[in-house]
Amino acid sequence: MTTATAPSEGTSASRVTRPVTERGTLIWLRKNLFRTPFDTALTVILVIVGGSLLIQFFEWSISQADWTVITVNFRILMQGTYPADQGTRLGLSVALITLIAGVSWGIWGKLFRSTAFAFVGGVLIFVFIPLAAESLPELSESAFGNYLSSQLAPLFSLLRDPVLLLVACLLIGYGIGRFAKQINRKRAARYTLIAWFIAIPVCFILVRGFTDADGILPFVQTNRWGGLLLTFMLAFVAIVACFPLGILLALGRMSGSTHKLTFKAPPRWWLNPLQWLHALSIWWRNLGNYPIIKLLCIVYIEFLRGVPLVTVFFTANLIVPLALGDNSIDAVLRAMVALTLFEAAYIAEIVRGGLQALPPGQLEAAKALGLSPVQATLFITLPQALRIAIPPLVGQFITMFKDTSLVAIIGLTELLGISRSVLAQSEFIGKHREVYIFIAIVYFVFSYGMSYAARQLERSGSGAIRKIG
Repeated sequence: MTTATAPSEGTSASRVTRPVTERGTLIWLRKNLFRTPFDTALTVILVIVGGSLLIQFFEWSISQADWTVITVNFRILMQGTYPADQGTRLGLSVALITLIAGVSWGIWGKLFRSTAFAFVGGVLIFVFIPLAAESLPELSESAFGNYLSSQLAPLFSLLRDPVLLLVACLLIGYGIGRFAKQINRKRAARYTLIAWFIAIPVCFILVRGFTDADGILPFVQTNRWGGLLLTFMLAFVAIVACFPLGILLALGRMSGSTHKLTFKAPPRWWLNPLQWLHALSIWWRNLGNYPIIKLLCIVYIEFLRGVPLVTVFFTANLIVPLALGDNSIDAVLRAMVALTLFEAAYIAEIVRGGLQALPPGQLEAAKALGLSPVQATLFITLPQALRIAIPPLVGQFITMFKDTSLVAIIGLTELLGISRSVLAQSEFIGKHREVYIFIAIVYFVFSYGMSYAARQLERSGSGAIRKIG
Protein backbone atom coordinates (compact mmCIF):
# COMPACT_ATOMS: atom_id res chain seq x y z
CA MET A 1 0.00 0.00 0.00
CA THR A 2 1.44 3.33 -1.03
CA THR A 3 0.89 6.60 0.72
CA ALA A 4 1.07 10.03 -0.80
CA THR A 5 3.93 12.13 0.51
CA ALA A 6 3.91 15.89 0.49
CA PRO A 7 6.58 17.53 -1.62
CA SER A 8 9.59 18.83 0.20
CA GLU A 9 10.21 22.54 0.67
CA GLY A 10 12.82 22.58 -2.06
CA THR A 11 10.62 20.84 -4.57
CA SER A 12 7.79 22.83 -6.14
CA ALA A 13 4.46 21.08 -6.62
CA SER A 14 3.43 20.32 -10.15
CA ARG A 15 1.05 22.88 -11.61
CA VAL A 16 -1.38 22.72 -14.48
CA THR A 17 -0.38 25.45 -16.88
CA ARG A 18 -3.04 27.25 -18.86
CA PRO A 19 -2.78 26.67 -22.60
CA VAL A 20 -1.43 29.65 -24.47
CA THR A 21 -3.97 31.31 -26.73
CA GLU A 22 -2.67 32.47 -30.06
CA ARG A 23 -3.56 36.06 -30.69
CA GLY A 24 -2.61 38.82 -33.04
CA THR A 25 -3.54 40.19 -36.42
CA LEU A 26 -1.36 37.77 -38.39
CA ILE A 27 -2.81 34.78 -36.53
CA TRP A 28 -6.35 35.98 -37.27
CA LEU A 29 -5.56 36.53 -40.96
CA ARG A 30 -4.03 33.08 -41.28
CA LYS A 31 -6.98 31.35 -39.61
CA ASN A 32 -9.76 33.26 -41.35
CA LEU A 33 -8.44 34.38 -44.74
CA PHE A 34 -5.50 32.14 -45.66
CA ARG A 35 -6.34 28.79 -44.08
CA THR A 36 -6.55 26.80 -47.33
CA PRO A 37 -5.36 27.45 -50.90
CA PHE A 38 -8.96 28.11 -51.93
CA ASP A 39 -9.40 30.68 -49.14
CA THR A 40 -6.12 32.32 -50.15
CA ALA A 41 -7.12 32.56 -53.82
CA LEU A 42 -10.57 33.90 -52.91
CA THR A 43 -9.06 36.50 -50.57
CA VAL A 44 -6.57 37.68 -53.20
CA ILE A 45 -9.29 37.98 -55.86
CA LEU A 46 -11.61 39.92 -53.55
CA VAL A 47 -8.79 42.25 -52.48
CA ILE A 48 -7.89 42.99 -56.11
CA VAL A 49 -11.50 43.59 -57.16
CA GLY A 50 -12.37 45.60 -54.05
CA GLY A 51 -9.17 47.63 -54.24
CA SER A 52 -9.75 48.54 -57.89
CA LEU A 53 -13.32 49.63 -57.12
CA LEU A 54 -12.14 51.79 -54.22
CA ILE A 55 -9.44 53.39 -56.38
CA GLN A 56 -11.97 54.19 -59.09
CA PHE A 57 -14.39 55.61 -56.53
CA PHE A 58 -11.63 57.76 -55.03
CA GLU A 59 -10.60 59.09 -58.44
CA TRP A 60 -14.23 59.87 -59.27
CA SER A 61 -14.71 61.61 -55.92
CA ILE A 62 -11.79 64.01 -56.31
CA SER A 63 -12.08 64.71 -60.03
CA GLN A 64 -15.70 64.39 -61.19
CA ALA A 65 -18.07 64.36 -58.20
CA ASP A 66 -19.80 67.61 -57.29
CA TRP A 67 -20.63 67.48 -53.60
CA THR A 68 -21.96 71.03 -53.56
CA VAL A 69 -25.37 69.49 -54.27
CA ILE A 70 -25.25 68.21 -50.68
CA THR A 71 -23.80 71.39 -49.18
CA VAL A 72 -26.36 73.68 -50.81
CA ASN A 73 -29.35 71.43 -50.07
CA PHE A 74 -28.25 70.13 -46.69
CA ARG A 75 -31.08 71.79 -44.75
CA ILE A 76 -33.67 70.49 -47.22
CA LEU A 77 -32.29 66.95 -46.95
CA MET A 78 -32.35 67.14 -43.16
CA GLN A 79 -35.72 68.79 -42.44
CA GLY A 80 -37.53 69.35 -45.73
CA THR A 81 -39.54 72.57 -45.83
CA TYR A 82 -39.66 72.89 -42.05
CA PRO A 83 -39.36 76.60 -41.07
CA ALA A 84 -35.71 77.56 -40.80
CA ASP A 85 -36.33 79.85 -37.82
CA GLN A 86 -37.74 76.89 -35.85
CA GLY A 87 -34.70 74.67 -36.34
CA THR A 88 -33.78 74.95 -32.66
CA ARG A 89 -36.78 72.77 -31.79
CA LEU A 90 -35.43 70.02 -34.02
CA GLY A 91 -32.03 70.33 -32.39
CA LEU A 92 -33.58 69.96 -28.94
CA SER A 93 -35.48 66.85 -30.04
CA VAL A 94 -32.37 65.22 -31.49
CA ALA A 95 -30.33 66.20 -28.42
CA LEU A 96 -32.97 64.64 -26.13
CA ILE A 97 -32.94 61.35 -28.04
CA THR A 98 -29.14 61.32 -28.15
CA LEU A 99 -28.93 62.01 -24.42
CA ILE A 100 -31.30 59.13 -23.59
CA ALA A 101 -29.35 56.89 -25.97
CA GLY A 102 -26.16 57.83 -24.11
CA VAL A 103 -27.78 56.99 -20.76
CA SER A 104 -28.89 53.62 -22.16
CA TRP A 105 -25.36 53.01 -23.42
CA GLY A 106 -23.94 53.82 -19.99
CA ILE A 107 -26.34 51.42 -18.23
CA TRP A 108 -26.32 48.44 -20.60
CA GLY A 109 -23.17 49.00 -22.65
CA LYS A 110 -19.51 49.71 -22.23
CA LEU A 111 -17.06 52.16 -23.77
CA PHE A 112 -14.48 50.06 -25.58
CA ARG A 113 -11.14 51.36 -26.79
CA SER A 114 -12.08 50.99 -30.45
CA THR A 115 -15.25 53.04 -29.87
CA ALA A 116 -13.28 55.79 -28.15
CA PHE A 117 -10.79 55.90 -31.03
CA ALA A 118 -13.68 56.12 -33.52
CA PHE A 119 -15.20 59.08 -31.65
CA VAL A 120 -11.90 60.90 -31.35
CA GLY A 121 -11.03 60.25 -35.00
CA GLY A 122 -14.41 61.44 -36.23
CA VAL A 123 -14.24 64.64 -34.18
CA LEU A 124 -10.71 65.37 -35.39
CA ILE A 125 -11.75 64.89 -39.03
CA PHE A 126 -14.71 67.25 -38.74
CA VAL A 127 -12.62 69.87 -36.91
CA PHE A 128 -9.28 69.85 -38.72
CA ILE A 129 -10.29 69.40 -42.38
CA PRO A 130 -11.98 72.84 -42.54
CA LEU A 131 -9.08 74.35 -40.61
CA ALA A 132 -6.53 72.78 -42.97
CA ALA A 133 -8.37 74.11 -46.02
CA GLU A 134 -8.41 77.63 -44.56
CA SER A 135 -4.86 77.76 -43.19
CA LEU A 136 -3.11 76.04 -46.11
CA PRO A 137 -4.22 77.78 -49.33
CA GLU A 138 -1.38 76.18 -51.28
CA LEU A 139 -3.25 72.86 -51.07
CA SER A 140 -5.63 74.07 -53.78
CA GLU A 141 -2.86 73.76 -56.35
CA SER A 142 -3.15 69.95 -56.40
CA ALA A 143 -6.20 67.94 -57.42
CA PHE A 144 -6.72 66.57 -53.92
CA GLY A 145 -6.16 69.99 -52.35
CA ASN A 146 -8.71 71.55 -54.67
CA TYR A 147 -11.17 68.79 -53.80
CA LEU A 148 -10.46 69.32 -50.10
CA SER A 149 -10.99 73.07 -50.15
CA SER A 150 -13.93 73.24 -52.56
CA GLN A 151 -15.86 70.06 -51.70
CA LEU A 152 -15.06 68.55 -48.30
CA ALA A 153 -14.25 71.69 -46.29
CA PRO A 154 -17.64 73.41 -46.85
CA LEU A 155 -19.54 70.19 -46.13
CA PHE A 156 -17.57 69.40 -42.97
CA SER A 157 -17.87 73.02 -41.80
CA LEU A 158 -21.64 72.64 -42.12
CA LEU A 159 -21.65 69.34 -40.21
CA ARG A 160 -19.11 70.28 -37.55
CA ASP A 161 -21.38 71.97 -34.99
CA PRO A 162 -24.21 69.37 -35.15
CA VAL A 163 -21.75 66.47 -34.92
CA LEU A 164 -19.92 67.99 -31.95
CA LEU A 165 -23.25 68.65 -30.20
CA LEU A 166 -24.44 65.07 -30.74
CA VAL A 167 -21.14 63.59 -29.54
CA ALA A 168 -21.24 65.82 -26.46
CA CYS A 169 -24.83 64.78 -25.63
CA LEU A 170 -23.96 61.12 -26.17
CA LEU A 171 -20.91 61.25 -23.89
CA ILE A 172 -22.76 63.25 -21.22
CA GLY A 173 -25.57 60.70 -21.29
CA TYR A 174 -23.02 57.90 -21.07
CA GLY A 175 -21.52 59.46 -17.96
CA ILE A 176 -24.96 59.87 -16.37
CA GLY A 177 -25.79 56.26 -17.18
CA ARG A 178 -22.55 54.93 -15.65
CA PHE A 179 -23.11 57.01 -12.52
CA ALA A 180 -26.72 55.85 -12.17
CA LYS A 181 -25.64 52.25 -12.77
CA GLN A 182 -23.25 52.41 -9.82
CA ILE A 183 -26.00 53.67 -7.51
CA ASN A 184 -28.92 51.40 -8.47
CA ARG A 185 -28.86 49.61 -11.80
CA LYS A 186 -32.42 48.25 -11.69
CA ARG A 187 -33.95 51.59 -10.87
CA ALA A 188 -31.81 53.35 -13.49
CA ALA A 189 -32.82 50.82 -16.15
CA ARG A 190 -36.50 51.18 -15.23
CA TYR A 191 -36.40 54.98 -15.41
CA THR A 192 -34.51 54.86 -18.71
CA LEU A 193 -37.16 52.66 -20.30
CA ILE A 194 -39.84 55.05 -19.06
CA ALA A 195 -37.85 57.95 -20.53
CA TRP A 196 -37.86 56.29 -23.96
CA PHE A 197 -41.66 56.08 -23.93
CA ILE A 198 -42.02 59.66 -22.63
CA ALA A 199 -39.65 60.92 -25.33
CA ILE A 200 -42.18 60.12 -28.08
CA PRO A 201 -44.86 62.68 -27.12
CA VAL A 202 -42.22 65.18 -26.01
CA CYS A 203 -40.42 65.09 -29.36
CA PHE A 204 -43.74 65.12 -31.22
CA ILE A 205 -44.85 68.24 -29.32
CA LEU A 206 -41.49 69.94 -29.87
CA VAL A 207 -41.53 69.27 -33.59
CA ARG A 208 -45.21 69.95 -34.27
CA GLY A 209 -45.93 72.66 -31.70
CA PHE A 210 -49.29 73.61 -30.22
CA THR A 211 -49.52 77.42 -30.10
CA ASP A 212 -50.24 80.15 -32.62
CA ALA A 213 -47.57 81.98 -34.60
CA ASP A 214 -46.75 84.30 -31.68
CA GLY A 215 -46.52 81.55 -29.05
CA ILE A 216 -43.60 79.61 -27.64
CA LEU A 217 -43.99 76.61 -29.96
CA PRO A 218 -45.78 77.71 -33.15
CA PHE A 219 -47.80 74.99 -34.82
CA VAL A 220 -46.10 73.46 -37.89
CA GLN A 221 -48.19 71.42 -40.32
CA THR A 222 -46.90 67.91 -40.94
CA ASN A 223 -46.96 68.52 -44.68
CA ARG A 224 -43.89 70.68 -44.06
CA TRP A 225 -42.01 67.83 -42.44
CA GLY A 226 -39.55 66.14 -44.73
CA GLY A 227 -36.09 64.73 -45.23
CA LEU A 228 -34.33 62.96 -42.39
CA LEU A 229 -36.74 64.56 -39.91
CA LEU A 230 -39.72 62.68 -41.33
CA THR A 231 -37.70 59.46 -41.70
CA PHE A 232 -36.59 59.67 -38.09
CA MET A 233 -40.07 60.46 -36.73
CA LEU A 234 -41.70 57.62 -38.68
CA ALA A 235 -39.08 55.08 -37.60
CA PHE A 236 -38.90 56.21 -33.97
CA VAL A 237 -42.67 56.21 -33.40
CA ALA A 238 -43.16 52.91 -35.22
CA ILE A 239 -40.35 51.13 -33.35
CA VAL A 240 -41.51 52.22 -29.90
CA ALA A 241 -45.22 51.63 -30.65
CA CYS A 242 -45.02 48.29 -32.48
CA PHE A 243 -42.85 46.61 -29.82
CA PRO A 244 -45.50 46.32 -27.05
CA LEU A 245 -48.20 45.60 -29.65
CA GLY A 246 -46.10 42.78 -31.08
CA ILE A 247 -45.57 41.31 -27.61
CA LEU A 248 -49.33 41.30 -26.97
CA LEU A 249 -49.97 39.62 -30.33
CA ALA A 250 -47.35 36.96 -29.59
CA LEU A 251 -48.85 36.23 -26.18
CA GLY A 252 -52.33 36.16 -27.69
CA ARG A 253 -51.26 33.67 -30.35
CA MET A 254 -49.75 31.40 -27.70
CA SER A 255 -52.66 31.78 -25.27
CA GLY A 256 -54.74 28.88 -24.03
CA SER A 257 -54.48 26.28 -21.31
CA THR A 258 -55.03 22.57 -21.20
CA HIS A 259 -56.86 22.76 -17.85
CA LYS A 260 -60.57 23.46 -18.30
CA LEU A 261 -63.32 23.67 -15.75
CA THR A 262 -66.44 21.65 -16.51
CA PHE A 263 -70.01 22.48 -15.61
CA LYS A 264 -71.92 19.49 -14.27
CA ALA A 265 -75.47 20.42 -15.10
CA PRO A 266 -78.11 19.09 -12.68
CA PRO A 267 -81.55 18.12 -13.99
CA ARG A 268 -83.54 21.10 -15.22
CA TRP A 269 -80.70 23.48 -14.28
CA TRP A 270 -82.07 26.14 -16.61
CA LEU A 271 -84.97 26.66 -14.21
CA ASN A 272 -82.65 27.78 -11.41
CA PRO A 273 -81.15 31.32 -11.79
CA LEU A 274 -78.30 30.39 -9.42
CA GLN A 275 -77.23 27.66 -11.84
CA TRP A 276 -77.20 30.29 -14.60
CA LEU A 277 -74.73 32.37 -12.59
CA HIS A 278 -72.62 29.30 -11.85
CA ALA A 279 -72.47 28.34 -15.53
CA LEU A 280 -71.62 31.94 -16.48
CA SER A 281 -68.77 32.07 -13.95
CA ILE A 282 -67.28 28.83 -15.29
CA TRP A 283 -67.53 30.17 -18.85
CA TRP A 284 -65.75 33.36 -17.78
CA ARG A 285 -62.97 31.43 -16.02
CA ASN A 286 -62.48 29.29 -19.14
CA LEU A 287 -62.43 32.29 -21.47
CA GLY A 288 -58.67 31.99 -21.95
CA ASN A 289 -59.14 28.47 -23.29
CA TYR A 290 -61.44 29.54 -26.11
CA PRO A 291 -59.61 30.02 -29.40
CA ILE A 292 -61.26 33.31 -30.37
CA ILE A 293 -58.41 35.52 -29.07
CA LYS A 294 -55.80 33.18 -30.48
CA LEU A 295 -57.66 32.99 -33.79
CA LEU A 296 -57.89 36.77 -34.10
CA CYS A 297 -54.16 37.14 -33.42
CA ILE A 298 -53.32 34.44 -35.99
CA VAL A 299 -55.51 36.08 -38.63
CA TYR A 300 -54.00 39.50 -37.94
CA ILE A 301 -50.40 38.27 -38.05
CA GLU A 302 -50.72 36.06 -41.10
CA PHE A 303 -52.75 38.61 -43.07
CA LEU A 304 -50.31 41.47 -42.55
CA ARG A 305 -47.32 39.23 -43.16
CA GLY A 306 -48.91 38.12 -46.42
CA VAL A 307 -49.37 41.58 -47.95
CA PRO A 308 -46.64 44.01 -49.02
CA LEU A 309 -46.04 47.16 -47.02
CA VAL A 310 -46.81 49.27 -50.09
CA THR A 311 -50.37 47.91 -50.05
CA VAL A 312 -50.76 48.84 -46.39
CA PHE A 313 -49.57 52.38 -47.10
CA PHE A 314 -51.98 52.75 -50.01
CA THR A 315 -54.83 51.41 -47.86
CA ALA A 316 -54.08 53.86 -45.06
CA ASN A 317 -53.71 56.75 -47.48
CA LEU A 318 -56.66 56.15 -49.83
CA ILE A 319 -59.15 53.56 -48.59
CA VAL A 320 -59.30 54.51 -44.89
CA PRO A 321 -60.39 58.14 -45.57
CA LEU A 322 -63.03 56.88 -48.01
CA ALA A 323 -64.31 54.32 -45.52
CA LEU A 324 -64.49 56.83 -42.67
CA GLY A 325 -65.78 59.63 -44.88
CA ASP A 326 -63.19 61.98 -43.42
CA ASN A 327 -60.16 63.12 -45.39
CA SER A 328 -58.86 65.38 -42.63
CA ILE A 329 -56.83 62.62 -40.96
CA ASP A 330 -53.19 63.64 -41.03
CA ALA A 331 -51.20 61.87 -43.76
CA VAL A 332 -48.12 61.47 -41.56
CA LEU A 333 -50.24 60.02 -38.76
CA ARG A 334 -51.79 57.55 -41.21
CA ALA A 335 -48.32 56.46 -42.33
CA MET A 336 -47.19 56.03 -38.70
CA VAL A 337 -50.21 53.89 -37.85
CA ALA A 338 -49.83 51.79 -41.01
CA LEU A 339 -46.13 51.16 -40.39
CA THR A 340 -46.78 50.32 -36.72
CA LEU A 341 -49.57 47.83 -37.45
CA PHE A 342 -47.57 46.17 -40.23
CA GLU A 343 -44.33 45.80 -38.28
CA ALA A 344 -46.14 44.58 -35.14
CA ALA A 345 -46.99 41.35 -36.98
CA TYR A 346 -43.31 40.64 -37.61
CA ILE A 347 -42.33 41.58 -34.06
CA ALA A 348 -44.99 39.16 -32.79
CA GLU A 349 -43.48 36.26 -34.72
CA ILE A 350 -39.98 37.10 -33.50
CA VAL A 351 -41.14 37.21 -29.87
CA ARG A 352 -43.12 33.99 -30.36
CA GLY A 353 -39.97 32.32 -31.63
CA GLY A 354 -38.15 33.40 -28.48
CA LEU A 355 -40.96 32.03 -26.31
CA GLN A 356 -40.92 28.69 -28.12
CA ALA A 357 -37.14 28.45 -27.71
CA LEU A 358 -37.47 28.33 -23.93
CA PRO A 359 -37.43 24.89 -22.30
CA PRO A 360 -40.81 23.87 -20.83
CA GLY A 361 -39.21 23.51 -17.42
CA GLN A 362 -39.15 27.29 -17.04
CA LEU A 363 -42.94 27.57 -16.95
CA GLU A 364 -43.29 24.42 -14.85
CA ALA A 365 -40.86 25.80 -12.28
CA ALA A 366 -42.82 29.05 -12.15
CA LYS A 367 -46.04 27.13 -11.52
CA ALA A 368 -44.31 25.10 -8.81
CA LEU A 369 -43.38 28.35 -7.07
CA GLY A 370 -47.04 29.32 -7.00
CA LEU A 371 -46.87 32.06 -9.63
CA SER A 372 -49.97 32.84 -11.62
CA PRO A 373 -49.83 32.56 -15.44
CA VAL A 374 -49.55 36.36 -15.72
CA GLN A 375 -46.72 36.52 -13.18
CA ALA A 376 -44.90 33.60 -14.81
CA THR A 377 -45.11 35.32 -18.19
CA LEU A 378 -44.02 38.76 -16.99
CA PHE A 379 -41.19 37.69 -14.69
CA ILE A 380 -39.96 34.33 -16.02
CA THR A 381 -40.66 33.49 -19.65
CA LEU A 382 -41.05 36.85 -21.39
CA PRO A 383 -37.73 38.41 -20.20
CA GLN A 384 -35.79 35.33 -21.31
CA ALA A 385 -37.62 35.22 -24.64
CA LEU A 386 -36.78 38.88 -25.30
CA ARG A 387 -33.12 38.23 -24.51
CA ILE A 388 -33.06 35.39 -27.02
CA ALA A 389 -34.81 37.54 -29.62
CA ILE A 390 -32.47 40.54 -29.41
CA PRO A 391 -30.61 39.88 -32.73
CA PRO A 392 -33.72 39.32 -34.88
CA LEU A 393 -35.53 42.19 -33.15
CA VAL A 394 -32.74 44.62 -33.97
CA GLY A 395 -32.63 43.29 -37.52
CA GLN A 396 -36.35 44.00 -37.86
CA PHE A 397 -35.90 47.49 -36.41
CA ILE A 398 -33.20 48.20 -39.00
CA THR A 399 -35.51 46.92 -41.74
CA MET A 400 -38.27 49.14 -40.36
CA PHE A 401 -35.97 52.17 -40.49
CA LYS A 402 -35.17 51.49 -44.14
CA ASP A 403 -38.81 50.74 -44.98
CA THR A 404 -39.70 54.34 -44.21
CA SER A 405 -38.43 55.19 -47.70
CA LEU A 406 -41.61 53.57 -49.10
CA VAL A 407 -43.78 56.46 -47.87
CA ALA A 408 -42.50 58.44 -50.86
CA ILE A 409 -45.03 56.58 -53.05
CA ILE A 410 -47.93 58.14 -51.11
CA GLY A 411 -46.60 61.67 -51.46
CA LEU A 412 -44.57 62.08 -48.26
CA THR A 413 -41.14 63.63 -48.80
CA GLU A 414 -38.88 61.73 -46.42
CA LEU A 415 -35.13 61.47 -47.02
CA LEU A 416 -35.41 59.52 -50.26
CA GLY A 417 -38.48 61.39 -51.47
CA ILE A 418 -36.93 64.82 -50.88
CA SER A 419 -34.02 63.82 -53.11
CA ARG A 420 -36.35 64.15 -56.11
CA SER A 421 -36.80 67.83 -55.30
CA VAL A 422 -33.05 68.26 -55.02
CA LEU A 423 -32.37 66.50 -58.32
CA ALA A 424 -35.06 68.58 -60.03
CA GLN A 425 -33.05 71.78 -59.48
CA SER A 426 -31.62 73.05 -62.76
CA GLU A 427 -28.06 73.46 -61.49
CA PHE A 428 -27.95 69.91 -60.08
CA ILE A 429 -29.60 67.88 -62.82
CA GLY A 430 -27.75 64.60 -63.29
CA LYS A 431 -26.14 64.55 -59.82
CA HIS A 432 -27.87 61.29 -58.90
CA ARG A 433 -24.77 59.46 -57.69
CA GLU A 434 -23.73 62.16 -55.23
CA VAL A 435 -27.20 62.41 -53.71
CA TYR A 436 -27.82 58.67 -53.46
CA ILE A 437 -24.36 57.99 -52.03
CA PHE A 438 -25.02 60.58 -49.31
CA ILE A 439 -28.43 59.01 -48.55
CA ALA A 440 -26.84 55.55 -48.41
CA ILE A 441 -24.24 56.82 -45.92
CA VAL A 442 -26.98 58.29 -43.71
CA TYR A 443 -28.94 55.02 -43.71
CA PHE A 444 -25.76 53.06 -42.99
CA VAL A 445 -24.77 55.24 -40.03
CA PHE A 446 -28.14 54.86 -38.30
CA SER A 447 -28.46 51.16 -39.13
CA TYR A 448 -24.94 50.40 -37.91
CA GLY A 449 -25.64 52.40 -34.75
CA MET A 450 -28.63 50.20 -33.91
CA SER A 451 -26.65 47.06 -34.69
CA TYR A 452 -23.76 48.24 -32.52
CA ALA A 453 -26.14 49.01 -29.65
CA ALA A 454 -27.54 45.47 -29.87
CA ARG A 455 -24.05 43.97 -29.75
CA GLN A 456 -23.24 46.10 -26.72
CA LEU A 457 -26.42 44.87 -25.01
CA GLU A 458 -25.52 41.23 -25.67
CA ARG A 459 -21.88 41.70 -24.69
CA SER A 460 -22.81 43.34 -21.39
CA GLY A 461 -24.68 40.20 -20.32
CA SER A 462 -28.18 41.65 -20.59
CA GLY A 463 -28.73 39.82 -23.82
CA ALA A 464 -27.72 36.36 -22.63
CA ILE A 465 -29.44 33.82 -20.43
CA ARG A 466 -27.24 33.07 -17.47
CA LYS A 467 -26.77 29.39 -16.80
CA ILE A 468 -26.85 28.10 -13.24
CA GLY A 469 -24.34 25.51 -12.21
